Amino acid sequence: MGHTMKWGTLPPKRPCLWLSQLLVLTGLFYFCSGITPKSVTKRVKETVMLSCDYNTSTEELTSLRIYWQKDSKMVLAILLGKVQVWPEYENRTITDMNDNPRIVILALRLSDSGTYTCVIQKPDLKGAYKLEHLTSVRLMIRADFPVPTINDLGNPSPNIRRVICSTSGGFPRPHLYWLENGEELNATNTTLSQDPETKLYMISSELDFNMTSNHSFLCLVKYGDLTVSQTFYWQECPTSI
Repeated sequence: MGHTMKWGTLPPKRPCLWLSQLLVLTGLFYFCSGITPKSVTKRVKETVMLSCDYNTSTEELTSLRIYWQKDSKMVLAILLGKVQVWPEYENRTITDMNDNPRIVILALRLSDSGTYTCVIQKPDLKGAYKLEHLTSVRLMIRADFPVPTINDLGNPSPNIRRVICSTSGGFPRPHLYWLENGEELNATNTTLSQDPETKLYMISSELDFNMTSNHSFLCLVKYGDLTVSQTFYWQECPTSI
């Protein structure tokens, strides 16, 4: 491409145009060939290693062009041994350039979900770069809610106790239910919020109950097809004579 790549800077306009054509071509290749990318599932904040599945040597690496893209966006490019990382992946994406080129993405985010494609080009005898290898992997990011915690908020009025159930750091949008003997109860106050940066949710809900009888409450949080729950027991204190 005739340009020197610098860490943290975007490629010049002409290579960008060429890369956009590359993105379209690789997408068409997989659409037409019917190839289904293999899948990897990770959780938010974990680390993933994605491999090009291409065996090479240290000497050959210096002559290759290697591109990593996610769906229709560039992630990383290695041109003649020089590394270029796109802004969304800066400071959390590194390369492992041994006998099988790989990238490692740290501190995974929900937005990292997608299909990652490794494109390798190799020069022919005339020095023209041609497609040598192409592989894709689908990365799915989970954000599981931890088991809810239930805390005592004291007595808002005589013989009435208030508790709060809460959990945070999950996705998709959750729903919280209070149950007793399989029947849903009316919550006193339910709060739902979403972090604007991570897109992860936090939910909490308060419940008032009569202290003069025994209770077994289930706090159930449902998100997508998954659920987490916590049980709270209350035993009536015996009346002193």
